Amino acid sequence: MLPVLRHVISIVGRISTLNLRTLFIFACFAPLFYGATALAQGGNSDRCEVISLDVTGKKPAQCEHLQGKQLGTFDTVIAEEQLTTKMYRLPKTKLFVVASVLYTDESMASKKGADSISLQLSVSTKRKRDILKNLVYSDAEVPLNGFDVGRVTAMIKTGRRTFMLMMECKEHIRR
Repeated sequence: MLPVLRHVISIVGRISTLNLRTLFIFACFAPLFYGATALAQGGNSDRCEVISLDVTGKKPAQCEHLQGKQLGTFDTVIAEEQLTTKMYRLPKTKLFVVASVLYTDESMASKKGADSISLQLSVSTKRKRDILKNLVYSDAEVPLNGFDVGRVTAMIKTGRRTFMLMMECKEHIRR
Protein backbone atom coordinates (compact mmCIF):
# COMPACT_ATOMS: atom_id res chain seq x y z
CA MET A 1 0.00 0.00 0.00
CA LEU A 2 2.93 2.34 0.66
CA PRO A 3 4.08 2.41 -3.01
CA VAL A 4 0.53 3.27 -4.12
CA LEU A 5 0.39 6.11 -1.62
CA ARG A 6 3.76 7.47 -2.86
CA HIS A 7 2.52 7.27 -6.44
CA VAL A 8 -0.66 9.20 -5.58
CA ILE A 9 1.35 11.85 -3.71
CA SER A 10 3.72 12.26 -6.67
CA ILE A 11 0.80 12.67 -9.09
CA VAL A 12 -0.83 15.22 -6.80
CA GLY A 13 2.51 17.03 -6.53
CA ARG A 14 2.90 17.17 -10.30
CA ILE A 15 -0.68 18.31 -10.80
CA SER A 16 -0.36 21.03 -8.18
CA THR A 17 2.85 22.45 -9.67
CA LEU A 18 1.50 22.29 -13.24
CA ASN A 19 -1.81 23.85 -12.32
CA LEU A 20 -0.55 26.48 -9.88
CA ARG A 21 -0.76 29.12 -12.60
CA THR A 22 -4.27 27.95 -13.58
CA LEU A 23 -5.35 27.98 -9.95
CA PHE A 24 -4.00 31.52 -9.54
CA ILE A 25 -5.87 32.73 -12.63
CA PHE A 26 -9.07 31.05 -11.45
CA ALA A 27 -8.70 32.61 -7.98
CA CYS A 28 -8.34 36.05 -9.55
CA PHE A 29 -11.38 35.77 -11.85
CA ALA A 30 -13.73 33.65 -9.70
CA PRO A 31 -15.13 36.64 -7.78
CA LEU A 32 -16.03 38.32 -11.08
CA PHE A 33 -17.75 35.18 -12.38
CA TYR A 34 -19.70 34.52 -9.20
CA GLY A 35 -20.64 38.17 -8.88
CA ALA A 36 -22.17 38.17 -12.38
CA THR A 37 -24.06 34.96 -11.64
CA ALA A 38 -25.48 36.38 -8.43
CA LEU A 39 -26.52 39.55 -10.24
CA ALA A 40 -28.35 37.58 -12.93
CA GLN A 41 -30.12 35.44 -10.35
CA GLY A 42 -31.05 38.41 -8.21
CA GLY A 43 -32.79 40.33 -11.00
CA ASN A 44 -36.35 41.49 -11.38
CA SER A 45 -39.13 38.98 -11.92
CA ASP A 46 -42.86 38.47 -12.00
CA ARG A 47 -44.68 35.39 -10.71
CA CYS A 48 -47.18 33.57 -12.93
CA GLU A 49 -49.75 30.93 -12.07
CA VAL A 50 -51.35 28.61 -14.64
CA ILE A 51 -54.79 27.17 -13.87
CA SER A 52 -57.20 24.84 -15.68
CA LEU A 53 -60.94 24.46 -15.11
CA ASP A 54 -62.81 21.45 -16.44
CA VAL A 55 -66.09 23.03 -17.60
CA THR A 56 -67.39 19.94 -19.37
CA GLY A 57 -71.19 19.88 -19.19
CA LYS A 58 -71.38 23.05 -17.05
CA LYS A 59 -73.67 25.99 -17.64
CA PRO A 60 -72.08 29.48 -17.69
CA ALA A 61 -73.55 30.33 -14.27
CA GLN A 62 -71.96 27.18 -12.79
CA CYS A 63 -68.52 28.01 -14.20
CA GLU A 64 -68.18 31.11 -12.03
CA HIS A 65 -68.07 28.99 -8.86
CA LEU A 66 -65.76 26.20 -10.04
CA GLN A 67 -62.42 25.64 -8.34
CA GLY A 68 -59.55 25.56 -10.79
CA LYS A 69 -56.67 23.11 -10.72
CA GLN A 70 -53.29 24.79 -10.44
CA LEU A 71 -51.01 23.37 -13.13
CA GLY A 72 -47.97 25.29 -11.94
CA THR A 73 -46.34 28.52 -10.82
CA PHE A 74 -43.17 30.03 -12.23
CA ASP A 75 -41.05 33.17 -11.99
CA THR A 76 -40.14 35.13 -15.10
CA VAL A 77 -36.93 36.98 -15.93
CA ILE A 78 -37.51 40.64 -16.72
CA ALA A 79 -35.15 41.64 -19.52
CA GLU A 80 -35.52 43.03 -23.03
CA GLU A 81 -36.72 40.36 -25.48
CA GLN A 82 -36.50 37.74 -22.70
CA LEU A 83 -38.91 34.81 -23.16
CA THR A 84 -39.77 32.57 -20.20
CA THR A 85 -41.68 29.40 -21.15
CA LYS A 86 -43.07 26.58 -19.01
CA MET A 87 -45.02 23.48 -20.07
CA TYR A 88 -47.63 21.63 -18.03
CA ARG A 89 -49.67 18.51 -18.75
CA LEU A 90 -53.38 19.28 -19.23
CA PRO A 91 -55.19 16.91 -16.82
CA LYS A 92 -57.21 14.01 -18.28
CA THR A 93 -55.62 14.52 -21.74
CA LYS A 94 -52.41 13.88 -23.63
CA LEU A 95 -52.04 17.62 -24.31
CA PHE A 96 -49.67 20.25 -22.92
CA VAL A 97 -50.40 23.78 -21.78
CA VAL A 98 -47.57 26.08 -22.87
CA ALA A 99 -47.28 29.28 -20.83
CA SER A 100 -44.92 32.01 -22.04
CA VAL A 101 -44.09 35.54 -20.92
CA LEU A 102 -42.14 37.92 -23.17
CA TYR A 103 -40.80 41.35 -22.22
CA THR A 104 -40.23 43.80 -25.05
CA ASP A 105 -39.48 47.49 -25.42
CA GLU A 106 -40.99 48.33 -28.77
CA SER A 107 -44.53 47.17 -29.34
CA MET A 108 -46.93 49.16 -27.13
CA ALA A 109 -48.11 52.65 -27.99
CA SER A 110 -49.03 53.47 -24.39
CA LYS A 111 -48.85 56.74 -22.49
CA LYS A 112 -46.73 54.80 -20.00
CA GLY A 113 -44.10 53.93 -22.63
CA ALA A 114 -43.36 51.28 -25.24
CA ASP A 115 -42.19 48.60 -22.78
CA SER A 116 -44.69 45.78 -22.48
CA ILE A 117 -45.33 42.24 -21.29
CA SER A 118 -46.84 39.67 -23.64
CA LEU A 119 -48.67 36.90 -21.77
CA GLN A 120 -49.06 33.87 -24.06
CA LEU A 121 -51.04 30.72 -23.43
CA SER A 122 -51.33 27.83 -25.87
CA VAL A 123 -52.17 24.13 -26.05
CA SER A 124 -49.97 21.70 -27.92
CA THR A 125 -49.79 17.99 -28.66
CA LYS A 126 -46.04 18.11 -27.99
CA ARG A 127 -43.97 19.41 -25.11
CA LYS A 128 -42.68 22.23 -27.30
CA ARG A 129 -43.51 25.88 -28.00
CA ASP A 130 -44.56 26.30 -31.63
CA ILE A 131 -47.35 28.86 -31.97
CA LEU A 132 -48.00 28.00 -35.62
CA LYS A 133 -48.72 24.34 -34.81
CA ASN A 134 -50.58 24.80 -31.53
CA LEU A 135 -54.21 23.74 -31.19
CA VAL A 136 -55.05 26.95 -29.31
CA TYR A 137 -53.11 30.21 -28.95
CA SER A 138 -54.02 33.33 -27.00
CA ASP A 139 -52.01 36.42 -26.20
CA ALA A 140 -52.58 39.45 -23.99
CA GLU A 141 -50.22 42.43 -23.92
CA VAL A 142 -50.02 44.95 -21.09
CA PRO A 143 -47.74 47.95 -20.42
CA LEU A 144 -44.73 47.11 -18.25
CA ASN A 145 -44.56 50.54 -16.62
CA GLY A 146 -46.93 50.41 -13.65
CA PHE A 147 -47.63 46.68 -14.11
CA ASP A 148 -49.10 44.90 -11.10
CA VAL A 149 -51.23 42.09 -12.62
CA GLY A 150 -52.17 40.67 -16.02
CA ARG A 151 -54.22 37.72 -17.22
CA VAL A 152 -54.71 35.70 -20.39
CA THR A 153 -57.40 33.06 -20.90
CA ALA A 154 -58.13 30.38 -23.48
CA MET A 155 -60.73 27.67 -24.00
CA ILE A 156 -60.20 24.29 -25.63
CA LYS A 157 -62.45 21.38 -26.51
CA THR A 158 -60.64 18.10 -26.73
CA GLY A 159 -62.53 14.88 -27.24
CA ARG A 160 -65.57 15.16 -24.98
CA ARG A 161 -63.95 17.54 -22.51
CA THR A 162 -63.93 21.33 -22.41
CA PHE A 163 -61.30 23.27 -20.47
CA MET A 164 -60.94 26.91 -19.54
CA LEU A 165 -57.27 27.83 -19.13
CA MET A 166 -55.90 30.89 -17.40
CA MET A 167 -52.48 32.36 -16.68
CA GLU A 168 -52.27 35.23 -14.23
CA CYS A 169 -49.01 37.06 -13.64
CA LYS A 170 -48.34 39.44 -10.79
CA GLU A 171 -45.54 41.85 -10.03
CA HIS A 172 -43.04 39.98 -7.88
CA ILE A 173 -39.54 41.42 -7.44
CA ARG A 174 -38.54 44.95 -8.48
CA ARG A 175 -35.14 46.33 -7.47
